[in-house]
Amino acid sequence: MIQTFLIVMIFFSVGLVGCGSSPEKRKAEADALMAEEKAKMMQQYNECLKKNEGQEDVSAKCAHYKEGSEAFMRK
Repeated sequence: MIQTFLIVMIFFSVGLVGCGSSPEKRKAEADALMAEEKAKMMQQYNECLKKNEGQEDVSAKCAHYKEGSEAFMRK
């Protein structure tokens, strides 16, 4: 009887450790990563604009950064 109780307690203890984070914590971590990626994309876009300043095809050269930052803004 005691062995069964110990086995059940170990099983539940291991299961609870596996859960680790709450859904709210995982969402907060994901939101923080998204905000960080948005900031990086905007920084790269601004650097691209500065690097290609005065050239005619700046929008074409930096389009992928702009599209990426706009995709992050929609989320």
